[in-house]
Amino acid sequence: MMRPRARGWHPAFLRNACLAAALLALALGPRAAAADDVGPIAAPTAAPEAPPPARGTAWLSVGLLAGGMLADSRLADYQWDTSLRPAFGAQALAGRGPLQLGARLWSAQTTQRIDLPGSTAEPRVRLTTVELVGMGRVATLGSSEILISGEVGRLHLGYHPDQVTIPGPGIPIVAQFSALDEWTGGGGVGIRRGWGSRWSLALGVEHDFFALDTAHRSGAAVVYGRESLGDWNAHLEVARRFQL
Repeated sequence: MMRPRARGWHPAFLRNACLAAALLALALGPRAAAADDVGPIAAPTAAPEAPPPARGTAWLSVGLLAGGMLADSRLADYQWDTSLRPAFGAQALAGRGPLQLGARLWSAQTTQRIDLPGSTAEPRVRLTTVELVGMGRVATLGSSEILISGEVGRLHLGYHPDQVTIPGPGIPIVAQFSALDEWTGGGGVGIRRGWGSRWSLALGVEHDFFALDTAHRSGAAVVYGRESLGDWNAHLEVARRFQL
């Protein structure tokens, strides 16, 4: 007698189903892993700062100067006021690496007492220099530059008023104070520090030399000569810098 066949899955069908499941798992596996690896979106980062200019970059600066002048004490023999006097000026420099070259205008004012027959005059004396300036960086202190400087130029010495009228019993006498122009030169030290990306602050101290024709009384005679003199100058500079 034949027994009834038990119901179940055919072995060939089961083998084909397992093969299809394995292929599907292989196809979907990388996509699922990529989906699992997705994390939170990274926050945007700030753009990197621009690099500082190269050491050999050329630049130009234009600055204003303010400070003081201390005249040679020997000028007191000619009745000059040799106390510390305010001074001001301007400066333009071009530089590359440690070297700088430019021009400077510097001006200060004092007084000179002049004894005249029957009166005394005290005109103002304006000392103005126009100089060629050279500077060199010799060291750095943090973000500051230590500088040495040298300058040469012309000194203009002018009086105001430039004449005085002396009254007399006859025709009045006019005393004329002539302006003088002399060569001057000197040197000094300074320190400069950047102020932001476009400005700089500098402090300098210099000693300048010049010579003047002089006259003084010795007994009943008037002695004429030429004397070497000098003055001290200190200034603070605020300058605008331009990259070339």
